[in-house]
Amino acid sequence: MGLAVSHRFTDDDLPVEAGRYRLVASGSCPWCRRVLIARRLLGLTEAIPVSWTYGRGEDGYWELTGPDGAPGEDPVLGARSLAEVYATTPGYEPPPTVPALVDTTTGQVVSDDSGSLLFDLATAWWDLHRDGAPDLYPLGRRNSTDAWDRWVGEHVNRGHAVATHSQDEAAAAEAANGVLVAFDVIDTLLARATGMEASREAGLTMLDGPPLSSLVSIGQFLCGDAPTGSDIRLFTTVQDYEYRGRQGYPDGEAPPISFWPALARWFRALEGRAGWVGPEERSALGL
Repeated sequence: MGLAVSHRFTDDDLPVEAGRYRLVASGSCPWCRRVLIARRLLGLTEAIPVSWTYGRGEDGYWELTGPDGAPGEDPVLGARSLAEVYATTPGYEPPPTVPALVDTTTGQVVSDDSGSLLFDLATAWWDLHRDGAPDLYPLGRRNSTDAWDRWVGEHVNRGHAVATHSQDEAAAAEAANGVLVAFDVIDTLLARATGMEASREAGLTMLDGPPLSSLVSIGQFLCGDAPTGSDIRLFTTVQDYEYRGRQGYPDGEAPPISFWPALARWFRALEGRAGWVGPEERSALGL
């Protein structure tokens, strides 16, 4: 789906240039929210403008909005549907997905991989970061962020997507259980690191946990005492689980995030920080 291969800034494939790209995003999408958080925290809101999409259009795909914010033709992209933007993009296979980074010099989508965009904005766009911007992928913690990114992607993000979207009841149930176990693991590790009591530690084994390289630096956050890109990747899925997704888990009985005290403290601490929840996301999540 989307692009067969997303282009990368880190490979010197795409030039870093303020104003050249436009991000098509939806506040309701946790994959988009990853990129939106990084864009705000790093001070790239003017360098990378956003075209907002709020839902599906008549063609069943993400519809764009006009100057008044209502569904219509995007004044910069000249399209009403995201499918129209993707249609001119080499290597595209339906359906079109968000987030989508559009090169306005060609009108083509150059990247639709949220993880790559998050990492690239935090690293390759360094020269355009605001003064005092956080280092979301510090070199001294790269083993930890790499390990957490892989583990969270496999055990939380993909599992949550299957649990909430799969039509296969058995697959959805298995994925949902995997997410809940992953929350047990993260709650336990955060509790150990911050002196809290881990509520579910007794039921876990070492096989449930992420690689050792991710554990050596865990603190208040996943990779120490400051949030990193790994925290962003986990945060948006926990956010989706808490406000939208858990009601759609099999049997509709998945507990609120408060069931995991250390994980809940981590989540609320980030949720209360400037830049972690924007107005579009707040509206989409009903906050």
